[in-house]
Amino acid sequence: MRRLVTLMIPIAALTTSCGGPIETRIQTQAVSTLPAQKQYSFTAKPEQNSETYMMARKMVADALAVNNFTAATDALILVHIALAGRPASIAVTTGENSEVSTIAEQKERKPLQSCDDVEHRLTINMVSASDGSTIYSGTAAEYHCKGSIEQSLPHLIDAALSDLGNSDQTTKTTSRTRNGIE
Repeated sequence: MRRLVTLMIPIAALTTSCGGPIETRIQTQAVSTLPAQKQYSFTAKPEQNSETYMMARKMVADALAVNNFTAATDALILVHIALAGRPASIAVTTGENSEVSTIAEQKERKPLQSCDDVEHRLTINMVSASDGSTIYSGTAAEYHCKGSIEQSLPHLIDAALSDLGNSDQTTKTTSRTRNGIE
């Protein structure tokens, strides 16, 4: 009986655990060099005045301050934040007919997984206030079974802004792995 209990503990831990590695998928693009005057303002998005969005906005402002950006009313740079959660079992595509491209792939449920995955996604776009051209774009996304988007925010913001200041004008796709609430 004691052997049976000893064997069942690791099996129970495997079937209920969601503390495995979390992969943050990142795509950044620095389209042009940053202006000498690093002043920004957030775009007005009244439909995104939720508590979570306001938390994301404050965290992005803090991250920009670390990179020597300052908030200003008549700034040269407009910052747009898009924050989303979706069932990971649904793919996100764009286009029509033969020109469909996938933005986010469908994720299959892992064997013995105790709940369905949700994708947490953050996109930060920085554009020129004068002509609307893109200065920087960063997107970060993670799959979670039990973690909340609020728990993901610090990691998503850090990842989305990871290439800020790089002006090589290429799109970079990378990933990071960390431990936490999956």
